[in-house]
Amino acid sequence: MTVKSLLIAAAASLALAVPSALADDTTGLTKDTIKVGVPGPFTGDASSYSKAEIGLDAFYRHINDEGGIHGRKIEVIKADTACNEARGIAAAKKLIHQDEVFMIHGNSCSGVALAMKPTIEEAGVPWMIAHAVADKLSTPVVKTIFHGVPTSRDAGTFMAKYAMSRPDTKRIAIVAHSNEWAQSYRRPLVESLDEDHGIEPVLDMTMERGSTDATPQILKIRQADVDFVMAILYEAETAIFLRDAQKYGLDVTILGGYGTDLENTLKRVGDKDAVKNYQVLHMFQNVLGEGDLKTWGDVIHKYYPDEKLTAFSFAGIGSAIAMAKALEAAGPDLTREKLVAELDKIRDLDTGVLASDVTFTPEDHAGAKDSGVAAFDENGDIVIYRSWGQPF
Repeated sequence: MTVKSLLIAAAASLALAVPSALADDTTGLTKDTIKVGVPGPFTGDASSYSKAEIGLDAFYRHINDEGGIHGRKIEVIKADTACNEARGIAAAKKLIHQDEVFMIHGNSCSGVALAMKPTIEEAGVPWMIAHAVADKLSTPVVKTIFHGVPTSRDAGTFMAKYAMSRPDTKRIAIVAHSNEWAQSYRRPLVESLDEDHGIEPVLDMTMERGSTDATPQILKIRQADVDFVMAILYEAETAIFLRDAQKYGLDVTILGGYGTDLENTLKRVGDKDAVKNYQVLHMFQNVLGEGDLKTWGDVIHKYYPDEKLTAFSFAGIGSAIAMAKALEAAGPDLTREKLVAELDKIRDLDTGVLASDVTFTPEDHAGAKDSGVAAFDENGDIVIYRSWGQPF
């Protein structure tokens, strides 16, 4: 065989190895059902994040009561990750290989989602990320993975923009975990402060998960006389940081990422005065009990009457609306390939829930870009801002 013929044979072999459609394109489908795997931290210290997955389950139950999608009902199969990487990988394998779901929708805790990503990517199962924000989940683009909430890159950039929208902001301190979740906020935050606003943080400190004392960080911040603190911490450590900030009389605005919300933070701290300076990224158009959050809150309570609603409860609703739109558009002869193709066609979708419209293209699967900021006003009510002092 000549060199030329060898090359032709190799090229032909390679072409045959490239699938024309996703492997096992209809796994998880029957004529009556669509199996959807919903992984989340249903137990453990971060179980309050699982409200996002409970909201998802309520959404799909509502879809079923409305007749389903092309006559198929959604069968939700939950899997507990406990916000733990090893548990998350086990949950992904169970959903894919044991439960044989058609698609996966959910997952809070970015570190866990990143640990699960290789398993889900290799299996070719469509995955709509409903709560975790690490930008490496959807960038670079993987054909079957979509991000239904703002990523940490967009969030970090917005944090810089928001802080600098307050007049006379010059001195910013950062306190963040060293894990990938927090660093995926911190990197674009620092880049934006430098490239867009021409400043460097005066302090850039670490507070690890599991910390029980924020005294060293608080005392350094006080000594540095900063204007703004960026606290990129999970819930438990945020509560400790705010508690110690109050203890040492730190009176400065503290902005948190998507790892917390005001309701759970107040509940953990237990003192309104300790959270008066705390503001947090908010991914929704409204506050609890208003607009579409009222509508979907009523839906959640229909199926979970005793559920205590927080902002986390609605984190998956926007991406669920996008997913339902794509499933509907894919038609009755549903396949994974058709679902992915229809997701890639979604443009400027106003979910009525998310602060940002949702747009997916084959080149960009980070569908929501914008955020707001939630803060307590002087009456203790929550207000959402687009920028400093400008209500949403």
